[in-house]
Amino acid sequence: MSYRDLAEHLATLAKTVADNHERLEGLPLAKAADGLEKAAAKFEIKLKDFLGGRGPGIRELEEMLKSPQAKAHLPLPGLNIVCRSVFGSALSAEKLPAAKKEFFEKVKKEQAGERAVVLLKEFFFKAAQMPPPSADKVALQNELLRLGGLSDDELKFEFSSRLKAVGILKKLAQANSLPVSKGAKKGDLIDVITHYARRAYANIAHRA
Repeated sequence: MSYRDLAEHLATLAKTVADNHERLEGLPLAKAADGLEKAAAKFEIKLKDFLGGRGPGIRELEEMLKSPQAKAHLPLPGLNIVCRSVFGSALSAEKLPAAKKEFFEKVKKEQAGERAVVLLKEFFFKAAQMPPPSADKVALQNELLRLGGLSDDELKFEFSSRLKAVGILKKLAQANSLPVSKGAKKGDLIDVITHYARRAYANIAHRA
């Protein structure tokens, strides 16, 4: 069916419904009408995106970047992880608002809206399923090993989300007998934890 045929079909259907709306009733017809309305709404969004030069997925991506999920789970390191998943490289911006704008414009330019939406949804879902580590000593020791196997972007994300509290970092250091002072600052804790996590992971990988 051509878009002209579609337009004529919809116009005919709309006139028929309008002319007979007082007679229309029954659950089967109502369900069909509800399904048609939802399908039409989805088509309208895609049509407006296309006519506006935005491409598929762009409108949804824009909404996701402004969503409560983004506020809760998308710091700059997280956005860089998503960007690498979509394009294979991180963003150049060093502040989150500028990075969001850079990412959005890059997605539009490369017409990667649908892929970006899928990967961002996956990222939000995984981030929401990862609570802070348990206070159990063994769990914190396993956490150190896990951190050692992460990429730089993934580590930065951990330290800006799950492990952003100084108290959690200190518990992690203490459980693994890492050389940190009681008054250690957050940056120092991150440096020490990263160093020993990398070393512990390398030792385990070497033995394997």
